[in-house]
Amino acid sequence: PSWDGLARLRVCFGHQSVGADIVKALSALTGNHLEVIETNDAEVLQHPVFVHFRVGQNRDPFSKIQAFAQVIDSGVGQRVDIALFKLCYVDINANTDIDTLFLNYQSTMALLRERYPKVIFLHVTVPLMCVRGGVMIWLREKAGCVNREREDQSRRHAYNQLLRDAYGSSGRLFDLAEIEATYPDGAPSFFLYRGELVPTLVSGYTHAGGHLTQRASARAAEQLIFRLDAIAASRADGCREL
Repeated sequence: PSWDGLARLRVCFGHQSVGADIVKALSALTGNHLEVIETNDAEVLQHPVFVHFRVGQNRDPFSKIQAFAQVIDSGVGQRVDIALFKLCYVDINANTDIDTLFLNYQSTMALLRERYPKVIFLHVTVPLMCVRGGVMIWLREKAGCVNREREDQSRRHAYNQLLRDAYGSSGRLFDLAEIEATYPDGAPSFFLYRGELVPTLVSGYTHAGGHLTQRASARAAEQLIFRLDAIAASRADGCREL
């Protein structure tokens, strides 16, 4: 990346656990090029910096949307260049009404963009889990047993598709789920469920089913840096669509 452009940015990132994995790796990658601080204090944003903070409560995605908006309205929106937050895999399961959730997210982000037209709001897909497979799993499904892990993942994928459809062509989407579901050689990681290909976290990217390994965290952080760098370049060129 062009560190000159990235080092001029003021970025805020709301997250929980998977985000912490990524931020730790990002801090190591940026080194002295961009200061990384855990805070949601707007005063810190008087100079180029990457600030991050815990947002909302896990398993309550609406709390995260609301908490992010509150941070932006606290003064952060007056100073930050790029703002983003992410939900977690535990926030969406088979019982989640993703249409209502997405409507809440989309309307909140639209209001924030209207209030703070100079801020670039970057949208982030929901991270995935590593879903088990094998003959016994397949046999249980054939016997009519509900596979909760696959139901949950299918719902996460459906929500991510809503994000991609809404923001994928805007240059304002960081597709974390796609990164997690892509092997280093570029091959996709997925399973077939009810006739649909559902992306799943590459097994080698996690030790616990959802949290990222150091290498996977670095891979995600690197892609986030490139996305931020592309935005920085667009800003320098005077591109206002982003």
